[in-house]
Amino acid sequence: MKQPLISVVIPVYNCEKTITTAIESIINQTYTNIEIIVVDDKSTDNTKEAVENIIKVDSRIKLIDGQDDPYRFDKKIGRNINAGYSARNIGLLHARGEFITFQDADDASLLNRIETQY
Repeated sequence: MKQPLISVVIPVYNCEKTITTAIESIINQTYTNIEIIVVDDKSTDNTKEAVENIIKVDSRIKLIDGQDDPYRFDKKIGRNINAGYSARNIGLLHARGEFITFQDADDASLLNRIETQY
């Protein structure tokens, strides 16, 4: 019996120091029928380059550029109020999996996380 595809959406913003660990923890899962959708939420560091390097070794990863969201930045308080929500929503639009889960760009998952969730 073929396992259903599970989409893992990872929104990223300036996570060049942690994104490799986060993605590798998903790549190495015991449940292997996955796609990894990384949505770059307008990073200004080398996050995109780090993800592109990982894509070279695993074709299950897709890098999507986040869209401009005019409501993401609150000028009154001077900060991003989005907290990655629009990046998650963009990832959902690209997901092909029967099931969807999320991974934060600064987290690492146990190797059986997806299998356990499934």
